[in-house]
Amino acid sequence: ASKVFLIGLGEDSVSAQAFAARLSLLGFVVVYHADPVLMSSGISTVAAKDVLLVFSEQGKQPTLYQICRQFRERRGKVISVTRHTSNPLRAHADAAVLVSAHDERSHIEPLLYQSALQHLLDLIFVLLCEDGAGRLKQLDANLARIRHIQEP
Repeated sequence: ASKVFLIGLGEDSVSAQAFAARLSLLGFVVVYHADPVLMSSGISTVAAKDVLLVFSEQGKQPTLYQICRQFRERRGKVISVTRHTSNPLRAHADAAVLVSAHDERSHIEPLLYQSALQHLLDLIFVLLCEDGAGRLKQLDANLARIRHIQEP
């Protein structure tokens, strides 16, 4: 992808923002927004090789469908990141990342989802690091630059 756009609303914004930060460390051009209005305006720069990652545990937020539609109108590709259930957001996506984490206990199910999602995103990050495109070198250089800034 030339640019990677990421959006998540509510709790989903935490995972989207953290993954955006990791992608930027690998040298990807990243556009992250937790506000659908800002993302909608940012979509004006979308090109055919750009990708939108939409994080939504339940996949039922109409605002996100509109963003997906706008993104696809500009010939970008949409990837949804949702629970492994049928949901409208998956229907609006070109590809889906599915998180399987189910439990009958309502206080446990969201914890399992977040844990499984984090594990899946960590795996994707590791695969991107090791794909041979020089991303691991980019990561090391960026981490060194960050350490230099953080040191007194």
